[in-house]
Amino acid sequence: MKQVLDFISHYTEITDDEIPEILGMLNFSSHPKNEILQKQGAVSRRIAFVLKGAVRAYYIAEDGSEHTVSFGFENSPMAEIENFSRLAPSSVEVMTLEPTELIWIGQPAFFNFLEKFPKYESALRNMMSHFLQIDSEQWRLLRISSARERYETLCKMKPEVIERVPLKYIASYLEMAVETLSRVRAGKL
Repeated sequence: MKQVLDFISHYTEITDDEIPEILGMLNFSSHPKNEILQKQGAVSRRIAFVLKGAVRAYYIAEDGSEHTVSFGFENSPMAEIENFSRLAPSSVEVMTLEPTELIWIGQPAFFNFLEKFPKYESALRNMMSHFLQIDSEQWRLLRISSARERYETLCKMKPEVIERVPLKYIASYLEMAVETLSRVRAGKL
């Protein structure tokens, strides 16, 4: 639970009175590799924090192809805040890439907490701003025209992806064929 408190404390100061409230609303779950945590189109009723493991967010296009949009590792949130807050269908599926441990909170408990401690609304806005910046960096990565440059930039920006994610998902994330990624890694492209 310390990981979650440390994460929150990056965005706002946590008082001793608030710690039991925060810890009291959290749930723990453990998931095997390749488990679907969130189905595309299903309503997301919880937000989660990755304690241990790795997850992949992706969408399935009309033709059935999968398109990876992000990865999450230890100490990262796993949420579509806008869909969570409106109880709207998820635009992505989320799948574990490794055995994964999560801490999560359901929507009613989350909003009750925000009502009781309104200062966390600004912390949430700061967190969302931070992760929007990360999303923006990811979209800039995908606009690089050269497959080699996209791969090399990813290696510098997110080495844990290269170390822990199967090639087929890295290729999907970089919007290239697995064969192209293999040639890039072999120095042939």
